[in-house]
Amino acid sequence: MSKNTSKLPRLKRALSLLLILAAAGTVGFSQASTDPEKILMNAAAQSVAPKQGGLMLDTARHFYPTNVIKDFIDTIAKSGGNFLHLHFSDHENYALESHILNQRAADATRNADGVYINPVTGKPFLSFEQLEEIKAYAKSKNIELIPEVDSPNHMTTIFTLLEAHRGKDFVNKIKSKYSDEEINITNPESIAFMKSLIGEVADAFGDSSRHFHIGGDEFGYSVDSNHEFIAYANDLSAFLKQKGLTTRIWNDGIIKATVDKLNPEIQVTYWSYDGDVQNKQASQERRRIRTSMPDLIEKGFSVLNYNSYYLYVNPKQEWGTSYNSDFATRDIINRWNLGVWDGENQQNAVKNTDKIMGAALAIWGENAGSMSSKTIQKYTAGLLESIIRKTHAEADSGDKLMQNLAVLSGNSLKQSYMDWSLIQDGEAFNLQDNGTESLYLLQEQALQERKNLNVWVRGAESNKVVLNGNWQETEDTAEKEGVNYRAYKYLDNTLWIDKKVPIELFTG
Repeated sequence: MSKNTSKLPRLKRALSLLLILAAAGTVGFSQASTDPEKILMNAAAQSVAPKQGGLMLDTARHFYPTNVIKDFIDTIAKSGGNFLHLHFSDHENYALESHILNQRAADATRNADGVYINPVTGKPFLSFEQLEEIKAYAKSKNIELIPEVDSPNHMTTIFTLLEAHRGKDFVNKIKSKYSDEEINITNPESIAFMKSLIGEVADAFGDSSRHFHIGGDEFGYSVDSNHEFIAYANDLSAFLKQKGLTTRIWNDGIIKATVDKLNPEIQVTYWSYDGDVQNKQASQERRRIRTSMPDLIEKGFSVLNYNSYYLYVNPKQEWGTSYNSDFATRDIINRWNLGVWDGENQQNAVKNTDKIMGAALAIWGENAGSMSSKTIQKYTAGLLESIIRKTHAEADSGDKLMQNLAVLSGNSLKQSYMDWSLIQDGEAFNLQDNGTESLYLLQEQALQERKNLNVWVRGAESNKVVLNGNWQETEDTAEKEGVNYRAYKYLDNTLWIDKKVPIELFTG
């Protein structure tokens, strides 16, 4: 980051005011710091508080251990963000300790990384003790944690755990009559069970949360039966309100025929008008019956933008480099703004974004496979930062403050990554494709097993490749497509680097 603040008069005035308020005890920083850059970041966060910016992390379908969750929190905090939304439950896993589901740390095994593994499902989960560590860390960074327990759909693993704990008859009793993946939202016993489960999670998160997400996506309903979901959502919301929590839900089940019966205090995370269904007729029908984001705003609902085109990332195991998320970062900077809610559609964008609470990047896990959670965090850091900063810029009259802060912290937007556990032999990477300045290498320990890889990195004098001491320059050279390369070797693997690209040796 640049230390030059001579061109930031507005920021310095804001900083001076905040320092005066801090001295008076009016504004508090979580950790005292004399580092000018840290103070600037704190000032940014204070100045843009009206907008909510954060991350939704699918830790059910791709598990993230405590240390990586902390890294995500660092990026949120550095970018001026406010919250981390943790998607704990899905068909594939329930990723939090639970006495109600009999998923206990005391009964689990632990792998080499200290992650708890449920012997019934073979899946990882966070223990309550690990959650306490995450809560303390999030508080130190002024980041709210928002848990999500998804229903009526996405219940498969919850049912699996319940069947092992309480028997098949109980599970059949609370399941939907129409789908084995859904809970019966009209059965009092089913509702009582869901209240006990979300109550357990709410109590575990304590004062680290002001909001609780109850899901509400991708479940079956008709226009005639939708009132049942509205009653269910209102019931859970009333239960959570007694615990001092505001309810959030996905927009899928909010339709024109019943929206006026939904508790207006429920906040909506709006991801897709039509659920991204591929069938054109189904898409048209959903758009006909569902409530749009502008209509929700007009009716007084608080909404957050989770646009599935711009704000969703679904890492794939074959991503050997961060190219895809780097491209998405540039797309956010150049094409998205807070009012764009319906895919790429700019025509129906919300013009007055004052009435949109904020936005979040959503990182889903169904295609991540064996991808390292640390690699995903590194790959998406610049994307997350760009979304949060652009969200907050909407609340900054004149935009100058956030533009200047983006320059100050722009280094993370100029970094790309290559994962040696995922990269394929012969793969080529051009550092200039996404305006990248620096390339960092991840998961080098994988090269203990992978052999005879040849990877090509092209660039210019303005780029650089950061190498540690494992890599040894050789006298080997090669010419490919008019570019001259020099070879660096580690074990039996070769990294061919464009001769124009400088090398930085990292010894830390």
